[in-house]
Amino acid sequence: MKKINFLTRIFAFLLTALLLTGCLATEYKEYRFNLNADGTGTGSVIFYNLISVEDEEQDVSFKDFGELVTDYIEGTRFEDDNPGYKVTNKEIYEENGLLIGKVEFTFEDIRSIGFYKAKDCDCSSLLYYMGDFGETYSESNGNFLGAEDDFPMIEWEAGTEEIYLKTIVQEDLESTHSLLPLHKTWKESK
Repeated sequence: MKKINFLTRIFAFLLTALLLTGCLATEYKEYRFNLNADGTGTGSVIFYNLISVEDEEQDVSFKDFGELVTDYIEGTRFEDDNPGYKVTNKEIYEENGLLIGKVEFTFEDIRSIGFYKAKDCDCSSLLYYMGDFGETYSESNGNFLGAEDDFPMIEWEAGTEEIYLKTIVQEDLESTHSLLPLHKTWKESK
C-alpha cells in the first residue's frame, strides 16, 4: 500500500511539473560584438540574473532550471535559435549574488546575425532593428533612433569595430524566483 501511495505522489509531481509551463527568463542581457574588416567577428551574450517567472502563481523554478541545463547548457537550444552564431563556449556561474549565463561565439558575416550593412560599401552605417526582439532597449554605444521617432533601431557609424548593446528582458521581478540556489545544489552534486 505504501508503494502505491509513493508512486501516486511521484506521478502527481511529474504531472504537475509537465502542466506548469513556467518561464525561464533573465533580468537583462548584454550583447558584445567585435567586428573584423571583412564582416566576420566574435561576440558574447551575457544573461544577468537568470530567473524563473511563476506560472499561475506557482513556483516552477525547478523545471526552469532543468530546462536551462538540459536545453541550453548541455543541449543546442541557443544554437538552434541563433543559427548565425558558431558557439565556442557556454557557461553559468554566480556573480554578485546572481546567476549569470554567458555564451561566446563567432560569426561569418555580421549581416547573418540580424545587422544591416550595405554589402559592398565600407562607408555604410551598421543598423540593427529591435522591432521583433521581445526586449526593451536600455543602452548601447550606438545611436538609438527609437528615443525620438518611436522606431526601435540602433545605428553605429561606419568602421565601428566594437558593438555594445544592453536590453531589459524582465523588468518586474515580483513573481520571479532566482535560479541561483538550484545552481548551487546542481554544482555541488557534480
